[in-house]
Amino acid sequence: MASLRRRTRNLARAVGLGLAAVVAVAAPAEAQAPARSPGYDPGQQVRETPVVLSADEVVYDRDRDTVTATGNVEIVQGGRVIRADTITFNRTTNVVSASGNVSLLEPTGDVVFADYAELTEDLRDGTIQNFRALLADWSRLAAVSGRRSGGNVTALRKVVYSPCELCKDDPTHPPIWQLKAARATHDQAAATVAYRDAWLELGGVPVFYTPYFEHPDGTVKRKSGFLAPAFGSSSVLGQFIAVPYFQTLGPTADLTIEPIFFTKDNPVLAGEYRQHFRNGVMSLNASATYGHVYDDRNQRTGDDTFRGHIAGTGRFNIDDDWRWGFELARASHDNYLLRYKLFDRFRFIDRNTLTTRPYVEGFRGRSYASAQGYLFQGLRQNDDPSLAPLVLPLVEYQWLSEPDQRGGYFHFDSYSYAVYRTEGTRSQRTAGIWGYTLPFTASTGEVWTFTGSMQGDVFNVADLGRLRDSYSPNDEGVRGRIFPQASLSWRWPFLRADGATRTIVEPIVSVVAAPRIGNQERFPNEDSRAIDLDDTNVFRRNRFTGLDRVEGGQRVSYGVNVDTRRLDVGARFAAFLGQSYRFQRDGNFPGESGLDDHASNIVGRLIASPHEWLSASWRFQFNKNDFNAARSVASVRIGPEALNLAIGYSYIERSTQPSLGFDLEQISTRLTARLNENWHFLVRDVRSLSKDAGQLRFNSALVYEDECFLFGVDFQRRLTGNRDDPPDTSVVFRVAFRNLGETRVEGF
Repeated sequence: MASLRRRTRNLARAVGLGLAAVVAVAAPAEAQAPARSPGYDPGQQVRETPVVLSADEVVYDRDRDTVTATGNVEIVQGGRVIRADTITFNRTTNVVSASGNVSLLEPTGDVVFADYAELTEDLRDGTIQNFRALLADWSRLAAVSGRRSGGNVTALRKVVYSPCELCKDDPTHPPIWQLKAARATHDQAAATVAYRDAWLELGGVPVFYTPYFEHPDGTVKRKSGFLAPAFGSSSVLGQFIAVPYFQTLGPTADLTIEPIFFTKDNPVLAGEYRQHFRNGVMSLNASATYGHVYDDRNQRTGDDTFRGHIAGTGRFNIDDDWRWGFELARASHDNYLLRYKLFDRFRFIDRNTLTTRPYVEGFRGRSYASAQGYLFQGLRQNDDPSLAPLVLPLVEYQWLSEPDQRGGYFHFDSYSYAVYRTEGTRSQRTAGIWGYTLPFTASTGEVWTFTGSMQGDVFNVADLGRLRDSYSPNDEGVRGRIFPQASLSWRWPFLRADGATRTIVEPIVSVVAAPRIGNQERFPNEDSRAIDLDDTNVFRRNRFTGLDRVEGGQRVSYGVNVDTRRLDVGARFAAFLGQSYRFQRDGNFPGESGLDDHASNIVGRLIASPHEWLSASWRFQFNKNDFNAARSVASVRIGPEALNLAIGYSYIERSTQPSLGFDLEQISTRLTARLNENWHFLVRDVRSLSKDAGQLRFNSALVYEDECFLFGVDFQRRLTGNRDDPPDTSVVFRVAFRNLGETRVEGF
């Protein structure tokens, strides 16, 4: 009996290992399994796992020296379940055979089916007939036969693979797409799956042939090789093709090299390097070309010049409290990234300014400290590099105390920086702000908040420079100021409940007192240049955006906030209206800010959502004298997700933005529709209603998407542009095959 148990265990182990080796070829390429080391043995871990065998009958034939299990045979080992009608182990030849409804359930969720399988006990050789696999991601793989040889190579014949679901009404109908190959070979040592004489079929129709195709198996995260190419055309650059190559550099680093070839310009060599360290992560990208020189009319001058860029980020932990890092972005020319359409390729967020920032920062308890520097490069056509500031260093410290017995807390903020320019103003500045805040809630429900602060600043203007702007001080030298300020805010929320309706009405009043600061033009202004009065800052103690300008004098701000909600249907209506009154006029605010007079402009917002299919919002700034709109931004959304219309409107009076030469008024319309489960449609139109009224941009997109395939076509017409990105009409095609990658074709 002991001998029989041993033979049974050998039988179970051999079958389990053999079928596991064969199913490895079906593993999806994007699986996140650890990489294999040299000398990898696919059966070692399984051989060390206990085996449980159950069958209707187990027979040992002494004459033939075979063990045969028949009738509902099931072998369970290490989360793997094998079933068959009959399993036989020949001790003389060390061959295991399984026949009749052979199936294998892997711990990963993959399921393999076969009519017949025969393998040697040591897993080095074997065959399987009518191989079929349902993978954990619902992909399907089938082959007429498979053969394993050498212990790590499995070859399949007449292979079909597809991640698409079969038609429920007619499962024999071809899937949306499938990959067919005369042969497929899985090399476990190299961790690759290679196809020969492969066809890509769409709806059963062959559309693409390749004599050879290879991808990593499911045991590796990353593998070197060519990525999907990109094709397109541009009115400036002509037709282009980009062929990226991905190179792994060990388990924690990789490099992508991407040459881009153009018909109207010299090639661009681009690349990206990424690496994870024990204490951080870094990513760098760069590009370079020896490109043609064009004039403002986009006509070639006959000269060539070097162009390029470098960008990247990094962040590294020093210890539990401190870390350092950098942001890097520089280009050789202001029009380089736009001309060669590299903004999207390298994921730039800001297309107007490139920012380089090294930094070190620390967090401890309720305090924060940092030291950093800033280097800016303007990309607008009228940006003057001589006025671009270099900020080095910028040192910041913030501290917040624990609440005292009354609930109040102390806070301290300090800032120091130095600003350098090639031709413009150079200055240094140190500031510190001590403050105390005490919140209090009365028994009547009134909420009071008192804040007192003392700010001290020292400025040094070392060089006014040859080029000066409107924010430069009048004279060089050292300047200082002490600025005390106190504020008291009050709000009293009233709640009314009427069935499922809840309404809150909340009047708000804030009083701020400080000495009149007078003319601040003797101080440089680096961080307080933009002033946008709206519903979010009307109650702030300082409506300037930074610390270089302070808001002195005495003022009172007042407003009311109303919020009504229907809890049963999810409806909501909210409104806010506010204004401030200054007891002394302050000439430090520009006339277009809405804050230059005693009474400020009126700001507010309205939000209405009576139904989940209808919502609207409106934010506004009205002139206090004639109630004409100085700023107005509104939006309306109508319809369910299946058919949705969104309309947006924006108006900015030119007096509120000195850089505008005319009133800005635009309206945008977007219609999205889900035609059915797979088809989506979008139309978007942007129009100007002010100067040069007319269409600014139009685009439409039609997308088909299911569980295994995506196809989209996007038509776009843009009637605005500049010297490097003139108005154009483009068509973009997208085709994506699940597990095979995506190809994007662009036309400009």
